[in-house]
Amino acid sequence: MEPTIPEFFRDKHVLITGGTGFMGKVLIEKLVRSCGSVAKIYLLVRQKKDKNAADRIKELTEQPVFERVLREQPGAFERIVVPVNGDVTQEKLGLSAEDEDLLIKNVSIIFHVAASVRFDDPIPDAVRMNTRGTREVINLAKKMPNLKALLHVSTTYCNCMRMEVEEKVYPMQVDWREAIDVAEKVDRATLNILSEKYLGKFPNTYTFTKNLAEQIMLEHKDELPVIVFRPSIVISTLKEPIPGWIDNFNGPTGLLVGVGKGVIRTTMADKSAVPDYMPVDVSVKAMIVAAWLTGVRKDKEKGILPVYNSSSRYLSISTRELNDMGMEALMKYPFPKVLWYPSCVTTKNHTCFYVNHILQHLIPALLLDNLLKLTNRQPLLVKLYRRYYLAMMALCYFTTKSWTFYNNKFLALCDEIHSTDREDFDFNFQNVAPKTFFENIIQGGYIYLLKNDLSLLPEARINIRRMYLLDRVVKGICTGVFLWYLCSKSSLHMFQNVLYRILSVLVPLSF
Repeated sequence: MEPTIPEFFRDKHVLITGGTGFMGKVLIEKLVRSCGSVAKIYLLVRQKKDKNAADRIKELTEQPVFERVLREQPGAFERIVVPVNGDVTQEKLGLSAEDEDLLIKNVSIIFHVAASVRFDDPIPDAVRMNTRGTREVINLAKKMPNLKALLHVSTTYCNCMRMEVEEKVYPMQVDWREAIDVAEKVDRATLNILSEKYLGKFPNTYTFTKNLAEQIMLEHKDELPVIVFRPSIVISTLKEPIPGWIDNFNGPTGLLVGVGKGVIRTTMADKSAVPDYMPVDVSVKAMIVAAWLTGVRKDKEKGILPVYNSSSRYLSISTRELNDMGMEALMKYPFPKVLWYPSCVTTKNHTCFYVNHILQHLIPALLLDNLLKLTNRQPLLVKLYRRYYLAMMALCYFTTKSWTFYNNKFLALCDEIHSTDREDFDFNFQNVAPKTFFENIIQGGYIYLLKNDLSLLPEARINIRRMYLLDRVVKGICTGVFLWYLCSKSSLHMFQNVLYRILSVLVPLSF
């Protein structure tokens, strides 16, 4: 009989790259809390100028995501989690000979989560991190005599040229070896000039290099127990270890927080498009299940590359519905301090977005920044809106389209879980209302990003009603002034001419 998931991880040594990232933190917490008999979890951590690997691991324990495991299992984190100095962007992962030997002798499960998710990374940087880094993990894994599973975290959008994506690795025109060679040898200035041509149909270096990394996995499926796991847009936790936890402003979280604060007033997206979101804890549970399944059936399924699209395909809703749910959630959990009453105009037309951006973002920002200068305070809104515009231009490729990510294999993982493991590892989310996802996002942004206390909600609700009245009054005054201007003597002749021209076109059409 196959071992349960905790039994499989018992006395095993696990290596995690990207453990200090959003998904990596949730993965570490879940393994320590639900697979407490695991021997060691080695975290590959890059040493910073003022902090070594041990210091950075200590910082992890101070985050809310680890409060539950530290409370329920005191001492487990310190006993299990071991920092290892390294760098995914370096050859041999930047490991010392001693650390490399330690990992080779002991590790039997690898979760390769590390990646640069920036869309605007230059090709050399993105290739070194996402493609060459994967090659280095593979090279290390080849030396491990006890390897049971190597799970590589990719993205459903690495095949974004295809509107329908199945759970398989698609062929790539660019060879991953060639891409690494180009990144290492061609000078940056030349690559920057040729980057658009080199990327081909890929919209950015992130999707391009993640696709290349999948090719590496595919090539090594016969000699290593590799897995490709593709989350879609990862959002805050659904349930574990705490609902709504998040540590970054990426994806819909940043947008909803920006709208909730009254800062973002317009965005570029197709209202009928269906984005695909996935709570991080759902994906993490599935990753652990996938590694377990490959580990216990390694000999039976040798030469097969399991690919899982971690997609919420059956629960996904349109951007229009998302906007409505988001606004409803913002009214339920309004932020204490807002710049203006939350409202957002969504358009898929670039010209309309650009005009809205000038009228609703840049002009008010210039006025407010000048007021800040007069009061000897640092101006910030113009710079903020410039960054927002550039980010929106990078994201609009994804916000104006819909994809279908087939996830039958991903959902089938649930059926493989033993009855005794279901309480801890069943990730079935199909009965969860989409509204819950977005209420979690707002709560997460409220508590964990903006550091607000829920006790401030009553006051915030009173404040948001005041802002609503102020918004109505100001818009009413502006409308009145505009109509008065149109009807003033100086403008009356022009208004009459415009009206005459409109009627001269419409009246003949009515006969």
